[in-house]
Parts: sequence; C-alpha cells; structure tokens
Amino acid sequence: MRIKDLAEKMHFTSSATWEKEKEGSFLTTDYSKPLLFSCPPNLGGIETPSPEDLFLSAIATCTLTTLLHICDSLRTAPNSLEVSVSGDLCLKEAANYEFENVHCQLEVTGDEFLLERACEKVPKLCVVSNSITPLVTYDVIINSQHSLKLTNR
Repeated sequence: MRIKDLAEKMHFTSSATWEKEKEGSFLTTDYSKPLLFSCPPNLGGIETPSPEDLFLSAIATCTLTTLLHICDSLRTAPNSLEVSVSGDLCLKEAANYEFENVHCQLEVTGDEFLLERACEKVPKLCVVSNSITPLVTYDVIINSQHSLKLTNR
C-alpha cells in the first residue's frame, strides 16, 4: 500500500487486562493473541515489556513502517534498516510523569540519494511521533557515514 492510498481515518483498538499482581496482557486490532506486559522490572515487574517500553516501541515501529512506505513510493528499498528509540520518563508534579528527550536513531543502507529523500520526510509523516507532546529528535545514519539531524516539529 502506498502512502497516498491511506484512508483519511483509520480505526484501531487495543484492550488490556491485569491478570496477576504485576502482570497483564493486551490485545490489539491486528493481532489476535494476547501479548504480556508488566510494570518495569525495577518496580517488581516480570521480564516483559512495560507500558513505557511499548510507548517507545510504538514510535520505533511507526518510524520504520513510515520509512518503508516512503521508500516504496520512491520505488526503492533499503538493504538494511534499524530503528532505536530512547527517552526519559520524568516526574513533573505529584504523580504526573512526562517523557522527555525522546530520541530516534535510524541506521539504513542502500541508495544514498533516495534514502536521504525518504528519511527527510519521516519525522513529518510518522503519525505516532506527531501525535505526542514531546519533541522527537532523529539521527539518521545512511550507509554508516552520512548523517541527518531532524525533528518532528
């Protein structure tokens, strides 16, 4: 599917159930098997993703799939692609936490000219990073040397 073919409105659902003291599971629109999650291990959780991990994973996977859609529209494909995202969860007031310093790194190999064009569009088209309050910064490494510094604003 090409980006221009995407609908103006897409509906997604997700549900979560807390099953034990420190463990839950969730279901999503496109995946029918329950996926486990828990609070972070340093707070007594088990070795599963925490909601905070899943939040950053949503940015990483949206960035990756957005880049692949853009590459498809440019009739190119990366030889390799890796996306990593990090961020700091900071206490602001009483029990109000916010993510700060959200940083996304894309490492991609392939046609440098087309990949640079595609990567420049990702921060503005990634729906997840554009639907959150914190600024997301992007470092793009193309063919292990070329680098772009971008933001979603």
